[in-house]
Amino acid sequence: MENFVHVRNLDELKQAVGNEQHYWLLKHSSTCPISAGAWKEYAEYASLHPQQVFLYLVVQEDKQLSTAMEEITGIRHESPQLFHFASEQVDWHASHNKIKNEAMKEFIA
Repeated sequence: MENFVHVRNLDELKQAVGNEQHYWLLKHSSTCPISAGAWKEYAEYASLHPQQVFLYLVVQEDKQLSTAMEEITGIRHESPQLFHFASEQVDWHASHNKIKNEAMKEFIA
């Protein structure tokens, strides 16, 4: 999917976002079964909404960006963790089992 992008650092994040005012970012753990479920929900939603931008980072591989996200958002680190940004501000977030395709749909509706 063209709208599903792995970002590894702040420069890649800025490049992936470009001029987009609204985008999603998932902090994913490659070793956590709860994160695997969140990944599935996120990917399902992304596949149905090609006009939206979906970014992800892998906390074990992209540790510096993962840490920076806590500073940028002011929201304590959790994993998995999903953010929706609007105009460079988090306007919705969820973690763990609350990351659901349905919750994302309800937020955007």
